[in-house]
Amino acid sequence: MNHVSSIALGAAVMALMAGRAVAGPVPRIAHTLHGTVVAVDVVDCKLTVQARRLETWMGAITSIYAVDNQKVLREVRAGDQIMGKVFDGEAILRHVEIVAVSARAAAEA
Repeated sequence: MNHVSSIALGAAVMALMAGRAVAGPVPRIAHTLHGTVVAVDVVDCKLTVQARRLETWMGAITSIYAVDNQKVLREVRAGDQIMGKVFDGEAILRHVEIVAVSARAAAEA
């Protein structure tokens, strides 16, 4: 690559970077996750959730999520139906709500 090409390439990269800086941060996209709790890990503050298919993001999947509110870990039981928000690129389940308790959890109460 000659010197003139290097300068042109550098200028193009700088222009793209400047354009991105002006455009601002990329918005985070939230998805509402509905699923069944498979396991509760109070020590690591995580839930294993068998999630239903998310139309706009992913197919049905069982995955482990950290939670943003540890209080939920004391209330939720395996088998409970929950919903919460998850953002693209994150493994954190936010704003978790118990939609329906499992029959076993209801009998224990």
